[in-house]
Amino acid sequence: MILSIQNFTVLLDKLLDLNWEDLSESTIERTKWMIADTMFAAWYGMGSKELQNYVNAVGCNQADAVNTIPIVGSGLYTTPYHHAIIHGTAIVCNELDEGNQFAKGHPAAHIFAPAFIAAIENNASGSDFIRAFIIGYEAASRLAYASNMKDDMHPHGTWGIIGGTVAAGILQKKEKKQIIEAALLAATLPLTTSWEAAVTGMTARNLYTGLGSLVAYQALQFQSFGFQSSAHVVDHVWGSLLSERMNYELFLQDLWSPPLLEKNYFKLYPSCRFSHSAIDAMLNLLQDEQVVIEQVESVKVDTYNLAARLDNPDPKNDLAAKFSIPFLLSTLLHGNTLFNSFNESVLFDPSVRSLAKEINVCEDPEMTELLPNKRAARVTITLKNGNSKTSYVDAASGGYEQSFPTARMMEKFKQMMASSLEEQQVERIVQATLVLDETNPFKQWVIALQN
Repeated sequence: MILSIQNFTVLLDKLLDLNWEDLSESTIERTKWMIADTMFAAWYGMGSKELQNYVNAVGCNQADAVNTIPIVGSGLYTTPYHHAIIHGTAIVCNELDEGNQFAKGHPAAHIFAPAFIAAIENNASGSDFIRAFIIGYEAASRLAYASNMKDDMHPHGTWGIIGGTVAAGILQKKEKKQIIEAALLAATLPLTTSWEAAVTGMTARNLYTGLGSLVAYQALQFQSFGFQSSAHVVDHVWGSLLSERMNYELFLQDLWSPPLLEKNYFKLYPSCRFSHSAIDAMLNLLQDEQVVIEQVESVKVDTYNLAARLDNPDPKNDLAAKFSIPFLLSTLLHGNTLFNSFNESVLFDPSVRSLAKEINVCEDPEMTELLPNKRAARVTITLKNGNSKTSYVDAASGGYEQSFPTARMMEKFKQMMASSLEEQQVERIVQATLVLDETNPFKQWVIALQN
């Protein structure tokens, strides 16, 4: 095996040769659920104040020569430019976007908008959209897997750009050489992102994915104008600047056995994925009996290094709270669900805040060693009478290691859309997505979302 950055272009070459017949039923089925999950995340995210302001400024009631792309869940249309930013941003703003622990980030969030636009503009079929989504997902995830981006950076708006470019290029029926050149260009245009933006609740962090989606879509046009990059430059960006080194073997190691898309996770809680093992462990402890808050002396969380950073007990706003294990566990101890924990009455509840300060989050080096295959957490509640109880979780719910959570996914969608859709409408949209491979053109699915 060649151990160089050329493995990235070899990867792209192999992926772009994949036809519909090369995709397994399980990969196609998981992708359809991923598309539904990402679409609902976008729809739900449209409720954020910033996006409402944005959509009101650029949305039009009817499609015209300029405003050609529908904004999911709004009944409005906008330009491809604004659509990419709006949808990329909306997908991630409520922390319900799927992710991949091997990529250490969120591939689908960067693919949906560029592929959605390209599928509409090029009259693609539903199966075209699915195939492009799968190939784009593998291309982006493999670069992330091989490069292992620095932990101080946020993954949004970085390597995911490649996935959006590849998927859109396929749907635009570009030649293989053109798509590879555009992917190399996209790979050298990541944003400079900050993990601190997320943990301090700065919504610039949500824009990372929106701007990344725009770059993903425009990279194809830039390539057509003659702009160029190279594998050498990609190696410099991803092997030196954004990560400490590149593991070239991971571009092709166990390729398609199975694709990384089948090793993704679906978020069942609206919070940073790094918090989910601790959440599961706490819910296990609360399964048999509700803990009386006044009896709690302390709570200790042992977990892996990336999760141990989520230790701020006093988040300043709802986004920061989604990155705070002490807050999340305190609100569960108070009997709240995580879907109702980010309104002001819970977010600034003095009792929730007080208990959060008694929840200590620490790294367990042995759990860090389990990465990326396992993301573990141990939660121990100690009561004032000296009694304690502990729960250990080595893989959070919603991951690929477990049976697919169909019922919980439906429950999640209904919780997300409760204020805007009837349960029957949610079920109808999911069913329409599950036959997307039989839908031609793709626009029929888009119409199904609007009716």
